[in-house]
Amino acid sequence: MVYLFFQQRALQPMYQASQSFHNLQLLDNSHKCAKYSPMRRNGKTKPVEFSEVDYPQVEYQRRQQFWDPIRLALFTLAIVAIIGIAIGIVTHFVVEDDRSFYYLASFKVTNIKYKENYGMKSSREFIERSHQIERMMSRIFRRSSGGGRFIKSHVIRLSPDEQGMNILMVLMFRYPSTDSAEQIKKRIERILYQSLKTKQLPLTINKSSFTLTSIDSKKMRNLLNSRCGIRMTSSNMPLPASSSTERIVQGRETAMEGEWPWQASLQLIGSGHQCGASLISNTWLLTAAHCFRKNKDPSQWIVTFGTTITPPAVQRSLGKIILHENYHRETNENDIALAQLTTRVEFSNIVQRVCLPDSSIKLPPKTSVFVTGFGSIVDDGPTQNKLRQARVETISTDVCNRKDVYDGLITSGMLCAGFMEGKVDACKGDSGGPLVYDNHDIWYLVGIVSWGQSCALPKKPGVYTRVTQYREWIASKTGI
Repeated sequence: MVYLFFQQRALQPMYQASQSFHNLQLLDNSHKCAKYSPMRRNGKTKPVEFSEVDYPQVEYQRRQQFWDPIRLALFTLAIVAIIGIAIGIVTHFVVEDDRSFYYLASFKVTNIKYKENYGMKSSREFIERSHQIERMMSRIFRRSSGGGRFIKSHVIRLSPDEQGMNILMVLMFRYPSTDSAEQIKKRIERILYQSLKTKQLPLTINKSSFTLTSIDSKKMRNLLNSRCGIRMTSSNMPLPASSSTERIVQGRETAMEGEWPWQASLQLIGSGHQCGASLISNTWLLTAAHCFRKNKDPSQWIVTFGTTITPPAVQRSLGKIILHENYHRETNENDIALAQLTTRVEFSNIVQRVCLPDSSIKLPPKTSVFVTGFGSIVDDGPTQNKLRQARVETISTDVCNRKDVYDGLITSGMLCAGFMEGKVDACKGDSGGPLVYDNHDIWYLVGIVSWGQSCALPKKPGVYTRVTQYREWIASKTGI
């Protein structure tokens, strides 16, 4: 009989085996090419040696040129001009380095009636209306001559008005540091007023109601803290899955603080990193139930935030651990757990909460999603100190349940993601970590790293706990 062994992606004790080098064999002395044994794994090859070739030295005859005073003066002026231009360019990039500017925009929309659900930031109505407004702002500024200066916008609040609805939102820009906030404000207002004159916008804005106020980064963060799933960084999207030879499996190190601010590391005191987790409020984490198989005592756990485990950006202790009542170790069903911090975290550029999706959200196959974690980059490898990230794609349950894939083991509470050819995947130590989806710059937690057969094998994609299936369970325990 043939048995398939499925392994959890929780970190197991790991030992590194010493490796010996194989002797190099010379194949052709005339070319001096080195060959190493194909049986060696993870060894470092010695540089290939090449013989030096003497090249003939060619002497060129120098031509004497006659410089009269006029030509010499013109040449000197040209050199001075070139040097001056070069200094100007360097000064522009050094002295006039760009920095971020933040503005609070308030205005009234008269062609939309306010709905009660607009007051709930997690409601579908608020999310859809906010996306419409943010898309409109993006089109306005990106079509303007200074469109490259616009970063993004976020709706903070929708409130009722007799004539329609009031909108409060944050606008973010990048301008030279030598510009003043007041100068930039006038440019922004000019662009907005010109757009209002065209009357081609999907929303009818009352021009007299429009106000724009400059705010600092601290005020901006406080305003955005009322929103979930926001990355406080202008960094680019993660690299495509095929762009790197390294892996989370096959991912890359996160570029900067704030790219994945909801990522946490669950660590057993004395044993180090065990699992990942996702921050869903300033006190609650969502993770996998199997992470607590060995130890369910919250006093034995700590949680860290930031792009490195050591040193951590923020550290907290656990006060409570809640496993799903129907978690089954044998089938990996209901592999979900909550962990509560003893002390709340303050949201910042580095620490933010991710959004929980509405229970009705369904991602079609081949939707791009992103997995992050501190787990091994090879099967049974060591924990990574630096946070890693990778792009994967959702795979339908029907495909994942095929006989040559997982042969019916995928239940309604599970979500497959990866690639059928393998190569890109989560691995041991990534368990409990987030699988997130971007919807107009708002990030939603759609999966929790759960299990899989080995790491990154063909036809064995990663299996995640499907978060939408457990929205009511999460709400019943946390109120979120």
